[in-house]
Amino acid sequence: MPPADPTAALPTPALPAPVPGPAGAADAFAPAAALTESVALPRFIATAASRGTREAEALARAAGVPAVLRGPEAARVPSSSTYRLWDAVLARTGRPDVGLLAATRYRPGRLDLFDYLFSTAPTVGAGLADVIGGIHVLSTNSVMTVEESADELTADYGVRDGDRRLRGVVAEFSFAVFTSLLRHATASALSPSRITFTHKPPHGLHRYADAFGSARIEFGAATDSLTLHRRDLAVPLVTADASLAAIIRRNAAALRPPSRPAARTLLAAEAAVPGLRDVIAAQLPGGRPSLATAAGRLAISQRTLQRRLGEVGTTWRAEVDAVRREQSAGLRREGGGPAQLASRLGFAEPRSLRRAMRRWDAEGHPGADPGIG
Repeated sequence: MPPADPTAALPTPALPAPVPGPAGAADAFAPAAALTESVALPRFIATAASRGTREAEALARAAGVPAVLRGPEAARVPSSSTYRLWDAVLARTGRPDVGLLAATRYRPGRLDLFDYLFSTAPTVGAGLADVIGGIHVLSTNSVMTVEESADELTADYGVRDGDRRLRGVVAEFSFAVFTSLLRHATASALSPSRITFTHKPPHGLHRYADAFGSARIEFGAATDSLTLHRRDLAVPLVTADASLAAIIRRNAAALRPPSRPAARTLLAAEAAVPGLRDVIAAQLPGGRPSLATAAGRLAISQRTLQRRLGEVGTTWRAEVDAVRREQSAGLRREGGGPAQLASRLGFAEPRSLRRAMRRWDAEGHPGADPGIG
C-alpha cells in the first residue's frame, strides 16, 4: 500500500540540461542522435537486480556501461546497453520473471523526470497523457500509442529497436513500474483493468497478481498493452503539483524526441497495406475505427493486417492515432466546437480529444492544442 503521505517519498528531481547528455561525457554515454535512455533506467535495473553495490557494478560492466552507477543525472546511455544489462540480469538469475522481480524494488522518483511527469499532473488521465507523450525523457527507443473507447483507454507499448528475446521482460517491468507509480500517486490500490502480453504464459501467475492486483492478464496477444477504465482517468493525484508540473514539462520538452512525423508513419503503413489510410479516415465520423471493419473493407484477415503493420514497425492503434493527428489540424481550421471536432475524429467525448491533444503536444507534433474544450 502507498505511504500515508505520498509526497514525502518523492525526492527532488534532477532537471536535465536542454541537450541530452553532458558535454565531455565518457564514451559509455550516448550522443543525442542515438536511441538512448536516461541513466536513471539502467542504474535502477542494475541496483534492483543486485544484492549489493559490487554485484550491481559487475552487471553494469557486463553490459558495457560501467559508469552508470556514478554518471551525472542528465546523462544518456545507448538503448542497446540497457538490453545487454537485461540480458546479463537474466543470465545471472535464470528467471524469466526478472522484470517483475526488479519492479518490486521500485520507489517513486527512481526514474527521475519520467516519474514526475506523471505524479505532478492533476489526474490519472492527464498524467498518462504526459508520460506517453514524454516517454522519450526515459527512453527514446520506447513508443506508446493510445486508443480510447466509450468505457476504457488502452495504451500499447513497443520499442523502435529491441531484442525479441527480452520483449516480455521489458514489458512486464514497464507495466509493473507504472502500476506501482499509479498506486502511489493516487494513494490507493488502483489497478489497470486489463494487461496483455505478446509472450506465452508462464508456469505460475502469483507474481502477476502481486504486481497488477485485480487486472485481467492475457498472454499471446497481438500487442503488449495496459488498459484503464475511463472512470479511473478522472481520479485526482494526491501528488499533484501545478508549479512543479510546469517546470517538469518545460524540461521534458527541451529533450527532443526522435523524429517520427505522422506523414512518415502513414506512408510506411500505406505502402504495407494500400488503402489503409482512407479506410481509417472513413470510419472516424462513425466513432472508434474497427480493426475488423478495416480488414473486411481491405479484403484481408485481421491477422494479416496486423502482421503487415508489424513488419513496418507500427500497429493498428498507432495508425488510427496518426490519421487522427493528421486530420485534426485541418478540421480545426474549418471551425466547429470541441464536441463536433471530437465526433468527427472518432472520439467518444471532448475530454478524450483533450487528452490526445495533450499527448500530441508533449510529443512535439505541431498544431496540438491541449486546452481545447
